[in-house]
Amino acid sequence: MADDCELMARVREGEQSALELLLARWESPVFRFFYRLGCPPDRVEDLTEEVLVAVYRQRHRYDLGRPFAPWLFGIARLVWKEYRRQLGRELSYAVPLSATRDMAASDRSPADLAEAREEAEVVRRAIECLPEDERAAFILRHYQGLSYAEITQALQAPLGTVKWWIHEGVRHLEASLKLSLGRGG
Repeated sequence: MADDCELMARVREGEQSALELLLARWESPVFRFFYRLGCPPDRVEDLTEEVLVAVYRQRHRYDLGRPFAPWLFGIARLVWKEYRRQLGRELSYAVPLSATRDMAASDRSPADLAEAREEAEVVRRAIECLPEDERAAFILRHYQGLSYAEITQALQAPLGTVKWWIHEGVRHLEASLKLSLGRGG
């Protein structure tokens, strides 16, 4: 199976099948990225499509010697910032994190599922309350699995700044969750 850089090289040469394979591979991660940022459900698909179109339009700007994921999420972050700028206000609704992962109902009781959903909602609200840069860095690191170096590329920020955002995001989340889940001590 071709890696992302190989596919982008073929996309740059106009190969449609390479583009389709690349977009199919990355559509879900971009979709989940917007969900986790707090994008309203009715806009997630549109923003995801906007990113994928931008990948094609900017295909000649991609440096084949660099990893694809940071470049892609850099585009996604710019699309998000433009959406937020046009919106002109803070978002007040986000999809629970539990909606972005499968919860196996077969081996869990209804009470366990309800408790897990409630906890996921608390976590979602805590993540939503993080400052935007901390939230983006945290999501890219802990949900999208990007390395620090890749996050610096995606967010166009120095390594020290990215590490600080993630550190502060974790610190803020821990404090918020201790209070919300009654586990303070």
